[in-house]
Amino acid sequence: MSIVAILKIDEVSRYTGDEIHDEYGRVLGTIISIQSSVDGRVESLTIKVADRYLETIEGERLKIQEGKIIVIPNWKFEASRIIENLDRAYKRRKALDTVNGQNELPSSVVEPMKRRLEEDIKALRIKADEVKKVINGRVGEIEDEELKVAKAIASIEISYFSGEVGEKGYTQSMNHLRKLKESISEEKRNAKEYLEKLDKTMQLAFSENKEVAKPKEEENKIPQIPQTNQGSLVVKIQG
Repeated sequence: MSIVAILKIDEVSRYTGDEIHDEYGRVLGTIISIQSSVDGRVESLTIKVADRYLETIEGERLKIQEGKIIVIPNWKFEASRIIENLDRAYKRRKALDTVNGQNELPSSVVEPMKRRLEEDIKALRIKADEVKKVINGRVGEIEDEELKVAKAIASIEISYFSGEVGEKGYTQSMNHLRKLKESISEEKRNAKEYLEKLDKTMQLAFSENKEVAKPKEEENKIPQIPQTNQGSLVVKIQG
């Protein structure tokens, strides 16, 4: 589920001066400059945020979609990367267990590979926990934003129905608030989906492999039929 795409300066340069959006349709700012390596790979770009300050965004978090530069949220970028790495580690451990169960390789070859993989998995566990904290933190921020939007909607409706705000002002305000409400609700839903994916992937990657492959000699062994003591057969003929 990799979402990383390497963009080239030739693809991105024409968007200089344009607005840049996130995946949920929100305008983040205006593209001011683009930084790239000598091979043309976009390393980062600088945007102006609301005439207040400049912000640098990593090139790995960028993609082109429907003729626009789109920024992948940091929590989603990190979650996608850790899920991909965990899934790869799980598949490698499963493959290593299968190879080990066939008894075709000496333990001096297999054991170092197992130790290294387990060390990698432990490091991924730490990183996965950090990413979960980041996502949960973002969900908390979104819930705070939802509360602010709800209060703003209540305020503008009271002002409108009390005659303090006209039809035009009320309609414009509500359009902005509805759009904002939809975008943060979509991000919250998306964040929870990624939390669920991350939890499931962690359970697979960190669970102990309970399947034990049978050695070849056991599989090829022909079961012996137990022998029982057979008594002599005596036939008595009546005269």
